[in-house]
Amino acid sequence: GGAEREKKAQPAWRAGLDLVGVLAGAVLIALVIKGYVFDVYLIPSGSMETTLHGRPDGGDRIFCSKLHYYFRPPKRWEVAVFEFPYESARRGDPYGISEQYRGQNFVKRIVGLPGETLAIARGDVWVKRDGGKEYARLVKPHSVQRGMWLNVYAEDFSDVDLSDLGHFWDIAGAAELERGRPLRLVPGGGTVTLSYRSRLPAGAERAALAELPGIPDRYILRQPVQFRCAAPVPGGGTCGAVFARTFQANNIAARCPRCGSYQLETSAIFYHRRSGLAATGRYGVDPDHAPQGEEGPQGEKLIRQADYHVVPDLRVALDAVFETEASWLGIALSEDNRRAEARFHADGGIEILVNGAASRPEHRAVADLGKGETRAIEFYVADGAARIVVDNAETPLLDVPLWNDRRPPPRSLPRGSGVGMTFGGGETTVARLAVDRDVFYYSGWERQNGERFGQVGPQGEARIDRDSFFPMGDHCVSSYDARSWGPVPLANLRGPALYVWWPPEQISAIAAP
Repeated sequence: GGAEREKKAQPAWRAGLDLVGVLAGAVLIALVIKGYVFDVYLIPSGSMETTLHGRPDGGDRIFCSKLHYYFRPPKRWEVAVFEFPYESARRGDPYGISEQYRGQNFVKRIVGLPGETLAIARGDVWVKRDGGKEYARLVKPHSVQRGMWLNVYAEDFSDVDLSDLGHFWDIAGAAELERGRPLRLVPGGGTVTLSYRSRLPAGAERAALAELPGIPDRYILRQPVQFRCAAPVPGGGTCGAVFARTFQANNIAARCPRCGSYQLETSAIFYHRRSGLAATGRYGVDPDHAPQGEEGPQGEKLIRQADYHVVPDLRVALDAVFETEASWLGIALSEDNRRAEARFHADGGIEILVNGAASRPEHRAVADLGKGETRAIEFYVADGAARIVVDNAETPLLDVPLWNDRRPPPRSLPRGSGVGMTFGGGETTVARLAVDRDVFYYSGWERQNGERFGQVGPQGEARIDRDSFFPMGDHCVSSYDARSWGPVPLANLRGPALYVWWPPEQISAIAAP
């Protein structure tokens, strides 16, 4: 009873002081955690599409660990947070672009490591290490590659028929498709083939297909580009109006609706969230799938026509059911005059053929495909290697090096790429089908009079000293990264990005090598 009376007699100021102490301790712990354990960041731009989606008012929010690099060096291909290298960036920046990023943190992928010479050619990255004479092509681990695909085509057959499918696929043989049902391929005594082609704008002549020899690396935006007007106003300061327009990813320009000034790409707050269909060559935009942008005097879409480059690294993913024990499926991916084909048989046999040659023992595997069972099948060729994944496994069933290339000249580009499928032996149904393309790393030397990055030499190369690393954005064509500033000091690293924690639909771990 005495203890209870003593507690009641405690002055109110003492209880308040205890509360302040608890709050101060909580704040101190939070500051220590934020300063030395982890931090959170907003992704403000589209330079890391499709791994991270960015915009200043609703982009992905990520957790970054600040402890990892105390215990290990940074790894190639991991996504990392680092302080913008202002001092080195401003030395090669005659237009003062770097000034707006001073003191900011950037999120990019670590591609080049200390002591390497990095080179970019034909969309891939090549490295030469200290003392080495030859460049070797970098191959992304499957754990990283699976998060870097950019979708080109996706269909679940819920609301299409054969005429819709024919807009994207040339079909030879007996195929049946009713809305809301899977695609049925009925080879009979022969085969059924599907060959993917880039969609041409409405009204373009079919003969123009010869000028579109593969999957392009420039895409129409689904999301507007947002600007913050930087034009000066009378009395000092800037206009500051925020407005949006839908444009192609490069060379963005728009007039401010408040003050009428002409805003260029450098005033854009973010580029895009996810890419869509192709705008290619002089044919411009497919009006059936173009974003709702500004219109010209004749009602035309004011979207800049993109330069046309072919992407050779492709993936096909589908859900297939082999309806007979004799059914088989072939998926062929081509690059210029090279062709890799994966064949899947209902009896479980799987093999990879190169340029039609008989499969070698190390190019074969067995999987439980089975008659009448739905199986998720994936075949891709990226960075000179072919991989087969069944039922979304974490580890490829087959992982086969294909091309033993030397580093090509920086100005060379693939002349063609393609996707084809062949069905034979017996009926097969397909319930989901997707075509994706890989990141196409861009050196700036692909065009004779194209853009140049200050830190990429005429051979597409960049030298990294022993105390620096070389980060680049996944959406390389619209990324402001080390190609412009040069290698970044290791001291600028904050830590690896581990998780997307917001928005809810994006919550996931960020793939690590």
